[in-house]
Amino acid sequence: MKKIHLFIIAIFIVFPNFSYSSPKTGFADLLVTTEQNPELVKYAQNEAIRQNLPISIISTDGIMINVRSLENGKPVYTVITNFADIYNGGYTAFHEEFVNKINYSNSRIDYGNGRITDNTNGYFNVKLNDSPTSSTVLMIPDSQFDRVYLFDSFNGNLIDTSFIPQTRPQLQTPIHALQHFSGSKIIVSDQISDAVQEFNPNGIYTSIFAPAGGVNTAILDNIRGICYRPNNNLLVTVGSGANQNTIQQFDIAGNPLGTFIPSTNLSSPFDIFYKQNEILIACSSAPNDISKYDLNGNFISVLHSSTSLNFAEQMLQLGNGDIVVAGFSPPSGLVILDSTGVYKRTLNVVTGNRGVYLLGNGNYLTTSGTAVYELDSSTGGIIRTVVSSTNQSFRFISEYTFTSPSLRLTINLESCPSQQMFNAELRNSSSPYNLIDSQSVMAGAGIPAVVSFPAGSSGVNYYIVLKGKNSVETWSSNPVSFNSNFLKYNFTTAVTQAYGNNMINAGGKWSFYQGDVTQNGFVDLTDVLIVYEDASLFTTGNAVTDINCDNIVDLSDILVTSNNTSNFVQVVRP
Repeated sequence: MKKIHLFIIAIFIVFPNFSYSSPKTGFADLLVTTEQNPELVKYAQNEAIRQNLPISIISTDGIMINVRSLENGKPVYTVITNFADIYNGGYTAFHEEFVNKINYSNSRIDYGNGRITDNTNGYFNVKLNDSPTSSTVLMIPDSQFDRVYLFDSFNGNLIDTSFIPQTRPQLQTPIHALQHFSGSKIIVSDQISDAVQEFNPNGIYTSIFAPAGGVNTAILDNIRGICYRPNNNLLVTVGSGANQNTIQQFDIAGNPLGTFIPSTNLSSPFDIFYKQNEILIACSSAPNDISKYDLNGNFISVLHSSTSLNFAEQMLQLGNGDIVVAGFSPPSGLVILDSTGVYKRTLNVVTGNRGVYLLGNGNYLTTSGTAVYELDSSTGGIIRTVVSSTNQSFRFISEYTFTSPSLRLTINLESCPSQQMFNAELRNSSSPYNLIDSQSVMAGAGIPAVVSFPAGSSGVNYYIVLKGKNSVETWSSNPVSFNSNFLKYNFTTAVTQAYGNNMINAGGKWSFYQGDVTQNGFVDLTDVLIVYEDASLFTTGNAVTDINCDNIVDLSDILVTSNNTSNFVQVVRP
């Protein structure tokens, strides 16, 4: 996205160099401004980190505080006192205004750069369900931690928090994830990186999809929703830059084809939706909330424009023809229109809505900056909060179908606290345990990761085998099978999850042994000598000998390798 220095300079001019008791920008106005220009939030977070101030706080008392902008160099926070109805009691404040009003003893405080103090005893930790009810699931980007979650399309259960793991700088504010028309890729629109990014089915970044050739803000700048045309060309909403307030089109290789819908009847477009033989574009600014176009991009009419809808984001159509729109700013909620665009009612128990989806059980799934909710589709009442946590920022909802058996894998390493690349294998359940498929996956740190195996099949038993750059090859304790192309396997819960109990307890999680830098199946003297040599050379960076992943090879890496050598740690296979 084009840097908005002029906007920030204007703030400094309007607010001269003296302190105010409270920010001059109101709660609703600040949310709208930062929703349209999220780079303001990034600037504010960086400044809060520089000043050693929190970027977010969430308490069990039901208070959520997030830094969102700057006034006179001071971070401005939004204070939410009602997670569901964020506009009910929400206000803006400087740090000194709320610091003595928050009970830090029951709060989770994020100071940025991974510095988190959790005094809630894990109150806000997410709870994952074992498996989806079908092979079709839902992708929802989290634009704070720059990753994509998975949910059950029937009941809304949370399945995975890292279907696409945190991927920076390629993802900086992901808005909309779509399954590629071929089924073999995932594309994600990112509002700040100004590109549609491409990932493989295992959530690993591959390249920029559009614009082909790399970021070009003369083509895409401040993008939001995306959509495929029937001919598989991609349409992208553009909010800033040379193509501001337009819909740009790209061919199946990501090459730009120019403007598909011009700016005449669009103002800050957010979503594109195909409705029978028409295209609907939802906008975040007046005068037209939703405009209607034919399949060639020609303007037909304004579908809806009224005070009942302000800042339209994601749309969906019900079986009876009604259109449901996620209304972000007041009057906020799920706005129901009839098929002709006439206003019917608003479900406003949850406000600040961004995404909306009709679950297979007949309830709505909706997203906001605070949580993902399951709502009664008749009353809008909250059936449950599916997931809520500090400073997460959930966006559009879209379907993803597992075209291959997919494994949700959870592992941990004895010394490395971060994720790294592994080869995940499926092997035959009987001797000689032939290799069926092998795929790369970013895994570790006890964070679930999803890996797909095109050569696998549901209902067939396989051993799961993991091989890392310096960890000991580890097998599942028994052969397991996929159901509806999905399988969950968590190595961290018990030592018996690994064949031969070949793991070590590290930090309360059962973890893979490390130190096999030669990958010969043994942690032996050769590995110790290699690690020692790199430590003597003060080797830094992503080295295979950096056992604890702190980017420097030193005594701590030697100790882990030496201990495992002394204990004759090696591969245990069936």
